[in-house]
Amino acid sequence: MKNTANADPSAFPAGGFISRLLFSRRRQMLDAFTVFRQGGDKDTILSINMMMPTPSFENADYLMEWGSLQDKLRITFHEITRPADSHLRAKHRQMQSDGPHLPFPDEAFDWVFCGEVIERIGSFERQYALLKELARVARKGVFVTAANRKHPLEFNTGIPFIHWLPDKWWRRILKWSGKNAWASESALNLLDARTLYTLAGLLPGKPKHDVGHKRVFGLKAHLFLMMEKNLIEQGPEEKSDNKTTF
Repeated sequence: MKNTANADPSAFPAGGFISRLLFSRRRQMLDAFTVFRQGGDKDTILSINMMMPTPSFENADYLMEWGSLQDKLRITFHEITRPADSHLRAKHRQMQSDGPHLPFPDEAFDWVFCGEVIERIGSFERQYALLKELARVARKGVFVTAANRKHPLEFNTGIPFIHWLPDKWWRRILKWSGKNAWASESALNLLDARTLYTLAGLLPGKPKHDVGHKRVFGLKAHLFLMMEKNLIEQGPEEKSDNKTTF
C-alpha cells in the first residue's frame, strides 16, 4: 500500500503555504488510513492527538475534522501532552495522558490512528514507548503519521534545510530565529522512514508493518506507518473479511 499520489492544488483551502500543503497531505493520509483498515461497520477507533501549548500550534485531528458521521460515533479521542506541557492537562475537556502511557486495557480498540504525534513526544525511547502503547491497545492495527526528516522543508517550523544540520546546530538556529518552542528534543524529534521501520521492528511480536508516503515537490514529505496485528484469535471468515493488503 505505497500510496504516493500528489495533492490536487484545487483542493487547497485559503491560508498560508504550509497550511495549504498540510491540508492536502492530511486528507490523503486519512484516505490511506481508510484503505488500510478496511474496517467493518462496528469497528472502534482510538484517535491519538497531541495537545499543543498555544492556538498557534496546529493540531492534526484528521478524524474529528473529516471523518464520516458513522466513524465519529465509534471514535474515542484522546490527547497526550509533550513532556514540557503536562501543566496543560487540567485545562482541556478531552481525555488526556501525560506522555506515552495510555489509560486503556489491552486491545481496547480495533484500530488506533495517531496523527503527527510521534515526532513531538520526545526522544527515540519515548517514541518507542508510544508506539508500543499504540500496539498494545489495538486489536487489528495501528496507523501512525509523521513528517519526513529527509524532505528539504520542515513542516512544523516552516524553515527549509536547517534540520539537515547536526542536531545541536539546528536547535541553536531555531532559538536564534525565534522558534524556541520547537528547539528542544522533547518538543520536536523528526523521523525518517528508516527510523519508523526500526521502531516497529523492535515491538514485541514483531507485527507486520510497512511505511507509505505522500510527496511534496516530488519528494517524500509525509510518512505513514501501518502495523497489522496478528488476528489468530478470529475465525477464518472474520479474518477474510478484515484482510489488509500492504
